[in-house]
Amino acid sequence: MKDLVDNECRSSLLYRSFFDQMVQAAFLLDQSGSVCKGNPACEALTGFSADEWEGDPFWKLAVAEEQERVRLQTQCAVKGEPKPFCTYFSRKNGPPVHVHITYGEFFSEGTTIGYYAMVQKMSQAMTEASEVKQCKILDLSLEAAFVYEKGVLRYVNQSGIRLIGAQRFEELLPYPFTSFFHPRDMPLIRELQKRLEWGETAAPIEAELIRLDGARIEVEVCGTSVMIQDKLCKYILIRDMTERKRAHEFLQNSEKLALVGQLAAGIAHEIRNPLTSLKGFVQLMQEDGMRKQEYFSIMSSELARIELIVSELLVLAKPHASAFEVRDLTNLMNHVVTLLETEAILQKVTIRMVMESPLPMVHCDENQLKQAFINFLKNGIEATSGSGEIVIRLWCERDKVVIRFEDNGVGIPEEQLARLGEAFFTTKESGTGLGLMVSRRIIENHRGTLRLMSTQGRGTTVEVCLPIIS
Repeated sequence: MKDLVDNECRSSLLYRSFFDQMVQAAFLLDQSGSVCKGNPACEALTGFSADEWEGDPFWKLAVAEEQERVRLQTQCAVKGEPKPFCTYFSRKNGPPVHVHITYGEFFSEGTTIGYYAMVQKMSQAMTEASEVKQCKILDLSLEAAFVYEKGVLRYVNQSGIRLIGAQRFEELLPYPFTSFFHPRDMPLIRELQKRLEWGETAAPIEAELIRLDGARIEVEVCGTSVMIQDKLCKYILIRDMTERKRAHEFLQNSEKLALVGQLAAGIAHEIRNPLTSLKGFVQLMQEDGMRKQEYFSIMSSELARIELIVSELLVLAKPHASAFEVRDLTNLMNHVVTLLETEAILQKVTIRMVMESPLPMVHCDENQLKQAFINFLKNGIEATSGSGEIVIRLWCERDKVVIRFEDNGVGIPEEQLARLGEAFFTTKESGTGLGLMVSRRIIENHRGTLRLMSTQGRGTTVEVCLPIIS
């Protein structure tokens, strides 16, 4: 045991002597990435004494905006995946210093006993060579890249020059960055610039860019802060959204066409059936030369069904102009219940209204809301016909009023519940499925929400939330 300790002590002294004599800054790190020791060159590099960084995480030596990147690289090195990279270290008295970092491990008899970070100051020539390389890479980018220092344009790649509509870099120098955007987007652009000045990374925002020739383009803008030649600069990327918007519009139009096709097929199917009946009875009457009363009754019923389908489609396609006024929701609900109370009694259904809290006034189109509530109540009556109960609960919740129609009817299977609201999908024997679709449109026009909940065999709940007027 003593021999092992002596060997480790000798190894430690050897490594310490080696590091102390190095001209290049070298930091000894522990498993967590904190600095255990540094050679004299470390103090010369940073201007900080050993007491000011020993025991602290290694990445705290970097400038604020680079600390997270250095932390991740240090963790990779401790896990056995070291990668050399360039960054900027803070100096006690002076601007940040551009450095190159290489990680490594100390071994003793095949076992890792520590880590080191070799930090080399980048010379002016090395920095310029690195920046030239970066510029060449940016010139190959399809996205427009701009670099600003204290509001002055220092670099723009070829994609940026083309995006703005210029021929040369010099043409863009007289224009401040904000001048490239529509005035209505100024608050967003100024907020982005403020974040960059604070050393933060700005999330992408959408804006309208105005080219030098006056043409307007939808773009996405993002940016970050970077150190270039010991100076804090704003690195901004601008992406042309024209093609993406065009593709998005194409997909939307494709979806609309698919929906129109689906709706047209449903309309054709629903109207064809009563038309077939009408055609058949007209042929019978022509052949027999007789006018049987039962024929007229059936034909009238079929015509009424066609009229119902067409009227509901018209409401869905082009709703009547809404007349929004301040109304008392309690009176409105009492009116709806009164209208359907007789039908409920005939179907042996009880309607009970529960006011769980006083209701405020709401801004609404009274007739449209009545139409939606009547649809919900009629569906509940049909579902509970025989010996059922419908409870209408109303209460206030923060900035909204909640209306719930709860019935104890047959309920709706889960697989069918998801399809409710589709045109011509219905759980009733005779129905178009357009009633719920129209009702949902009415609630949405009132800036409200509609939610359906159901359990088969236990009943269904329709919940409507409407905003309260301020």
